[in-house]
Amino acid sequence: ALRASYLWSRLWGNYSGLATGDENGRLSPNTNGVFDHRVMQFDERGEAVFGPLPTDRPHQLKAQVIFDFPFGTTVGLNGYLASGTPVTRMAYFLGPLSYPVPYLGRESDGRTPTRSQLDLLLRQEIRLGGEKRVQLEVNVLNAFNQRTATNRFPFQTEYGPGISTTDEEFFGGIDTEALMREQGMRQDPLFLMDSEFQLPREIRLGVRFAF
Repeated sequence: ALRASYLWSRLWGNYSGLATGDENGRLSPNTNGVFDHRVMQFDERGEAVFGPLPTDRPHQLKAQVIFDFPFGTTVGLNGYLASGTPVTRMAYFLGPLSYPVPYLGRESDGRTPTRSQLDLLLRQEIRLGGEKRVQLEVNVLNAFNQRTATNRFPFQTEYGPGISTTDEEFFGGIDTEALMREQGMRQDPLFLMDSEFQLPREIRLGVRFAF
């Protein structure tokens, strides 16, 4: 048997929902910090920030192949291929509370790499007579042990007092990186480094008895 699907989608705007991707998937509904301060929704030109949201994957391809053999063996392959997600750099502003601001807009630094994965299922059924049978199963997730980066650390500045500026200056348009140099701000050493990866290979063993 063969099953396949292709999804073409677009997640675009300035609000990623109750489980906000802007905070790496914070799950507490209506408690995210996206609207803690108005500067968080604007870029360094003082313009509202709209663009691809953090979980946007425009192209996703899934395929599943299952082979059933007459001697009770089943082999299944599950494949997944998808576009990377947007990388949006941030800087902290308006200390001492330090609000993160996407000062160059969304998807300022491209996307994470294309993600792919292959899963494998092996099952052997042993008949014991009548309706009784035993199934031995091996399920291998991420069979090739791929370690593609799924996220990058977005913060240009270290968490601290934040770039000093007034609301009026900010909305009039600023040069974020020039202000960082003038104010002696340190760049976070993790800036744009890979921060999350695919889960490593996982092997699950199973035994089922049916009657």
